[in-house]
Amino acid sequence: MIGKILEGRYEIISELGGGGMARVYRGQDRLLNRSVTIKILREQYASDKEFLTRFQREAQAVASLSHPNVVSIYDVGQDDGLHYLIMEYVEGRSLKDLISERAPLPPLEAIDIALQICDALEHAHENGVIHRDIKPHNILITRNGRVKVTDFGIAQAVSEVTMSQSGNMIGSVHYLAPEQARGGVVGATADIYSLGIVLYEMLTGVLPFQGETPVAVAIKHLQESPRPLRDLNPNVPPALERIVMRSLEKDPSRRYPSAAALRSDLRAVKNALADASFATQVLPAVEAPDPPPATTPKPRRRPRVWAWVLVALLFLGLAAAGLWSGFRYYLAVGETQVPSVVGLPEGQALDQLAAAGLRGQVGDRQYDASIPAGQVMAQDPAANARVRRGRVVTLTVSQGKKLVRVPSVVGQTERNARLMLENANFKVAADTLKVYHPTIPAGSVVDQNPPADSQQPEGTEVRLILSKGPEPQFTTVPKLVGSTLAEAQQKLQEAKLTQGTLTYQRSEDQFQDIIIAQDPREGTSVLQGSAINLVVSQGPGPVQKQVAVTIDPAPDDKDHEVRVVVTDAQGTNEVLKKKQKKGQQIQAVVNYFGKGKLQVFRDGNVIFQQDLQ
Repeated sequence: MIGKILEGRYEIISELGGGGMARVYRGQDRLLNRSVTIKILREQYASDKEFLTRFQREAQAVASLSHPNVVSIYDVGQDDGLHYLIMEYVEGRSLKDLISERAPLPPLEAIDIALQICDALEHAHENGVIHRDIKPHNILITRNGRVKVTDFGIAQAVSEVTMSQSGNMIGSVHYLAPEQARGGVVGATADIYSLGIVLYEMLTGVLPFQGETPVAVAIKHLQESPRPLRDLNPNVPPALERIVMRSLEKDPSRRYPSAAALRSDLRAVKNALADASFATQVLPAVEAPDPPPATTPKPRRRPRVWAWVLVALLFLGLAAAGLWSGFRYYLAVGETQVPSVVGLPEGQALDQLAAAGLRGQVGDRQYDASIPAGQVMAQDPAANARVRRGRVVTLTVSQGKKLVRVPSVVGQTERNARLMLENANFKVAADTLKVYHPTIPAGSVVDQNPPADSQQPEGTEVRLILSKGPEPQFTTVPKLVGSTLAEAQQKLQEAKLTQGTLTYQRSEDQFQDIIIAQDPREGTSVLQGSAINLVVSQGPGPVQKQVAVTIDPAPDDKDHEVRVVVTDAQGTNEVLKKKQKKGQQIQAVVNYFGKGKLQVFRDGNVIFQQDLQ
């Protein structure tokens, strides 16, 4: 492919990599003398006319985008069966490379990258283009720090075709919005969710959801909450953590409604962090004073009574001054009104108390099925009470529902699994996924989420993944014509096929209960489990006929063994077997049914054969 020139204009210089949809090359636009990125569709897409129509339509829509944070599309076309996309060439590296090398990133750097992604998304969304596959791999960073988002609209072209064909999930599963995982309608807020995952990864260095299979990860997007960022990186400001967690809401209506709204909150946190950094000053070091010059000790004199009186008065004065100072401080700090923080998340409640000049602390954590974990249940002093600034406000925080162990139901039938989970006070999701499994029978549980033996709140919904049995393989249809019905059914079972329509038909060529036709015919390749239609004879079958057989003596003077074998409507049968003495001629009358063939063997060798009519 290197050196090939597409449409006489775009020369392929070197390979940059590739993904599931296309191979990616660096190229040279010989007409405009500039470097370009060339994406050539893989064969399975290039041969799909429906996909190509959608792909070209989406490429044309994205080509209308013009923004400094969006990788431009210059051209789309085909040459000698190769369908290609010509894009802006970006000198730099992907955000995924940056995260792999340096994560967790400093909050200000992560915010700056996210702000530029927001700018790109806002421009695209205003022009009716949803990305659908925001991930660090699709975010390029130039050498001067500019962010460039690539592959706009291409994921939509892929998803519309493949979803309609097979129902598969599109996009990288670790960055997939819940509505994408369930195959629902995807809007701008799906890009907000994916950007939230990218922010989470930049700030912590890890992804919020991991699993052994893509299906397991997708289920976590639907059911689980990510671990708080500050548990993984205490340097993340609480306000920034709240922005990320709002972006990762399961319900699209609870996320940021637009990239502009997300950008506004990010910019506010960035300004606050920048101001705090500017205001922080390093105090100059204070040098210790020189020690006083040494003096010659004077002889100790016994203190007089008046000296003791002066010392006592001095201590009384200091004590009075201290009390007065404390009283003045008490007067100076003033009062404040205790805000209502019941119903708020713990972190937000502590922030509000601190803003009111109070010190919040968690005094107790209690299980409560009606109050979400982490939410404030009670406070002391109560809301609206007037207290001195600096007062401690004690909070009672909900631990949510009581945690219990999830029983293992893998290998159980669906009915037994539901009973076990419901008896353990869990709910079972109404919708179940079904997958092929080589050993677990159809209808039994292959996997469960949450996993067995994990501690989960009572009433948690458990999703079951059921087996569809082994994945069907192709098999060859056996010869059934001439077999009895019972024999044909046995052959079908051995070939992992099923009996289809059974038709009975009068036949004078075959006896009753013999297969006289099959569909598909012998030797056809079909999927295991396919149905084979059979036609069975009702009789009466062929009439009995006779033929005379004469076996002349052998030319030598020895004894030989002779056999007569008849193949007819009854099958292949040996009708005569005897020793032929030297010089002996053998004559016999042989019965047969229908058409067939007669063979005479001497010492195992055919010496005569005749077609029977």
